[in-house]
Amino acid sequence: MTRVRKAVAAAALTVPLLLATGCGIATTGVVESGRSGTVKLATAPDPGLLYFIAPDGALVPVPVSDRMQRPDAGFTIGVLLEGPSEAAREAGLTTEIPAPDAKNPFGADYVRAGSTSEGDGKTLRVVLPLPVEPLSGPARRQLACTALAAVRTSPAPEILLVGSDEKEQSAECEVRPQG
Repeated sequence: MTRVRKAVAAAALTVPLLLATGCGIATTGVVESGRSGTVKLATAPDPGLLYFIAPDGALVPVPVSDRMQRPDAGFTIGVLLEGPSEAAREAGLTTEIPAPDAKNPFGADYVRAGSTSEGDGKTLRVVLPLPVEPLSGPARRQLACTALAAVRTSPAPEILLVGSDEKEQSAECEVRPQG
C-alpha cells in the first residue's frame, strides 16, 4: 500500500505541475491599448546661449539663465564680449575675443545687432565695438554661434561681422574646428 500511495501522490503532484508550465497556452504579441502617456513639464524661458572655447578647441554652449531671458542678438553678444564667467573659467572654458582695455571699455550697451536682407537670403549683421580684422577664426566662430543662438530663425542667416573700423567679415558657426 505504501507503494500505491506514493505513486498516487507523485501523480497528483505531477499533473498540476505539467498544467502550470503553460501547455496549450499560445503566446501573444504586443497588445495595443491606445496612445502612449505624455507628461507636460514646466520649463523656464529660454536663457540664451554664449559659446566659449573648450580645451580641445571645440565651442561649448553656456546658458546664461541668471542674466537674461530670450535676449536679442546685440545684448547676447555684449555679454559674450565680457568673457567667460568664473564658473566657466573654472570648467576650463576660454575666449579668443580680445578683452577691452581701460581706455576703450565695451559691453552690451555698445553692441548693436540687427537683421537685414541682402539679395534672396538673410544676413545677420553684428556690429562690434572692436575691429574685425585681427579676430582669430575661433573668435569669429564664437561670435557667429552666439548670434545664431539668439536669433533662432530657419533657415539660419549668414553672419556678417562689422567692426568698429567699418570693415566687414563673414563668419560661420562651426562647433568643432576644421583640421
